[in-house]
Order: sequence, then structure tokens, then C-alpha cells
Amino acid sequence: MPSDAPNEVLSPAPEPDDSQRGSSLTLRTVLVTTLVSVLAVLLTGLAAFPLLRDAELRDQRRQLAQIADTAAAITLTTAGPVVQQVQQRLINTLRSEQISLAVVQPEAVPPQGISQSQLASLWTMNKISFSYTYDRQTYIVEGRLITSNTGLLLIQPTSVAGFGWRELWGRIGLAIVIGGVFAAVAGALLARRVTRPLRGLVFAANRLQAGDRNLRLEPEGPSEVADLAVALNQLGDSLAVSEARQRDFLLSVSHELRTPMTAIGGYAEAMADGVVPPEDVERVAGTMLAETHRLDALIADLLDLARLGAVEFPVDIVAVDLRDVARSAGEVWADRCRAESVLWQLQLPSEPVIVQCDPRRVRQIIDNLVANALRVTPEQQPIILQVALEGTYGYVEVRDGGPGLSDSDLEVAFVPAELYSRYRGLRQVGTGVGLALVGELAYRLGGYAEAGHAPEGGASFRVGFPREFAHA
Repeated sequence: MPSDAPNEVLSPAPEPDDSQRGSSLTLRTVLVTTLVSVLAVLLTGLAAFPLLRDAELRDQRRQLAQIADTAAAITLTTAGPVVQQVQQRLINTLRSEQISLAVVQPEAVPPQGISQSQLASLWTMNKISFSYTYDRQTYIVEGRLITSNTGLLLIQPTSVAGFGWRELWGRIGLAIVIGGVFAAVAGALLARRVTRPLRGLVFAANRLQAGDRNLRLEPEGPSEVADLAVALNQLGDSLAVSEARQRDFLLSVSHELRTPMTAIGGYAEAMADGVVPPEDVERVAGTMLAETHRLDALIADLLDLARLGAVEFPVDIVAVDLRDVARSAGEVWADRCRAESVLWQLQLPSEPVIVQCDPRRVRQIIDNLVANALRVTPEQQPIILQVALEGTYGYVEVRDGGPGLSDSDLEVAFVPAELYSRYRGLRQVGTGVGLALVGELAYRLGGYAEAGHAPEGGASFRVGFPREFAHA
């Protein structure tokens, strides 16, 4: 069943001191974007290093193979001026690229680090290409057959390729510097774009705190920030409505307090001045006593409404037959309805309606609902107090044949003084406290309160109580 939670009064959060304040969003954005950029460069470099190294070695092997082909061709060419020039260029190239030249034969001892098995295919395939490691250094070898028993080997260390860990870290460092600068600039621009509307939201929140309820913000920036602007606008509207209701509530209570006090003060002054005839003293005293009781009841309702949000609000939860509470209330309200020429009906089921609640508070709820109905119900129209079971709840319902409520009234029926402010001067109204107290009591007892249209033509108010109490 629906239930409205009590309104909570939130105290303003204390201003954080400097030790509680974190770094600015701008600084955090710049740091995050820079860190992401640095990590991206590092991870990309580490992931790409094997690929780059393999590509470099393939290129080195291809170049060495071309040089080996050239060297073999020159060796087989008859000597002449052109050949001598090419040979000289080849020698210069070998020196500059740290390439060693070796001539091998089948029975001769191969260069250090190379085995006969690695050279075996040279004599049958005319060329060889392989790598070997010697003294913690890796070399690549390209061999070409010159004559049937003579081969030419070109040997070059892989370090000549010029791409190792040192070169990698150098390039990564350069990329980090460049990427970090761009990331910091991008982060600063992004943070400026994000924080500009946020500063506007902070200004608007301060205006709301100062009491400005006409403030309106234009949603801008990222969607989340725009949503905050919309939420602040809605908060301002809600605060304006809430404060208006509070003002109306205070006005209605002030009026209701002033009426009995004016009557009591006027009669007391008349009696003090001796202008009340002896035969009217008893009547005047009775009127003063009735107004005193009315004033006391109103003050008690106000105190209960104020205490409902407190933990120490007293409730005594026991198993209660709602029929017994309704019968007790019916004995009183039947006479009062008869005096007002209003038709009273008490509808009780034949079986017990056992719920877990506080019988004294249930009676308080019934009295408030019936008093509210009696105030607006014309003569010869009914007021019905019904008790029944519905699922896991037992409920009491008060219906009347009065003017009823509109659909919009039903939504705010239990808001303090809302119906009072709507119908003041149009029909008889109470203090605006009774229905609010009913809604708060229902929630505190673990139940629900709802308003509706009565089949008798007026309003219907139903308050349910759990058959097993489980409300914290």
C-alpha cells in the first residue's frame, strides 16, 4: 500500500575547512589526462617494440643480402677500372656498416662462432642466410658461393641496426614529453569547459541558500552538468512551494489559535468588569471552558505533528481489534452527528480485524477524520466509519456525503494546510493540521494513508495498519 514518508528537516552541511578540501577539478583533469597520455605512450612503445625490432632486423638482413649479392658479383667479374671502383665502394660500405668479410672452404676452419653444419648448405644451395649468437652478441650471416669450393661470408652484428632498448626509451621519452604537453593543454581546456557551468551551479546554490527562489539556470555543458542545472531549478520550485505551504500553515494555525483566545479573553474581561449578569455566569464559564478545550486540542495536535519526526515519539504497538476502537469512537460521534442532523453509520465486519498498532493513536486518527468530515457534511447527508481487512492490512475508512475533493486535492490531502489554503473562504475548513497528523501517524505506525472519492458523493479517507508490524 502506498505510504508517504515524513518530511525530514535537513540541516545545512558545514562548510569544509581547507584540510577537508580536495584538489580542484581543473588540476585533477590535467593530471588525469597527462597520466593517461604517459601510460598510453609507454604501453604503446612496449607493445610495439618487438614488432619494430623484427622489422628493423628484416630490413638489415635484406640490405646485407643485397651487399652479399654485389660482393659475389664483383668477385666473379674480370678486373678492370670500373670493377675496381665498385670494389672500393663495397669496401667502404663494409667498413661503415661494421660488416666482416670472410672466405670459407669446405675443409677450412669456419669463422669463430660458426659451425660446419651451418655452412653445409652453402655448397649445395649456393647461398645461405642465418643468425648466430657469440659472446652475448647476435650476428646475421649472408653467404654466397663464388666457386665450387670457395664461399664468401658477410657477417654483421644486429646492434648495427640502431634500434635497441636504449633507442626505445629515448623515443618513448620524447613521445612522453610531447604527448604530456598536449595532454595537459587538452585537460586544461576540458576542465575549463566543465568547471565553468559548475561554478555557475555553485553560485546558484548559494543564491538558493540565501533565499532567492526566482533563480533560473540555463542547462549547459555536459549532460550530467545540465541535469544538475535542471535539478537545481526543480529544487528552487519545490522550496518555493514548500515555503508557501509553511506560510499558509502558520497563518491558518495563527487564526485558529486567535479565535478561541479572543473568545476566552473577551468573556474573561467581561466577567472581570462585572458586566455579566449572575444568571449568565454559568453559560459564559461553560463557553470559556469549551474554547479552552478546543485550544488545548489544537495545541496537542501541533505538538504531536512536531514530535512525529523525533525518535522519542511514543507509540505502544500491541495487537488491536479495529472493531473495538471503531465502536468506542462511534459512541461519541453518533451523538455529535445526531446533534448536527448528519446521518451516522458504523460498518463493522463479523470477524475480528486484528492489526499491530497503538489503539490510542488509531482513535486519534479516527477522531481527526470524522471531525474533518463533520465540518463539511451538510444535514441529512451520511458519514460512514468502516472497518475491514485488505490483504496484509486492516483499515479504517471514513466517507462522507459532503462536497468532496478534486483529483489534484487528493494528491496533497495530507500536506499541512494545503487544503486549508485552497478552500479558505469557500467552505468550512479546519486548521490544516488534522489530515497532516493523520498521514504522519499512519506512517509512524507502519501503515498508509490515502484519500479518494466516496460513493456517497464526498471524500473518502482510508488508513491501513499492518497485521504484522515491521516498520523501523
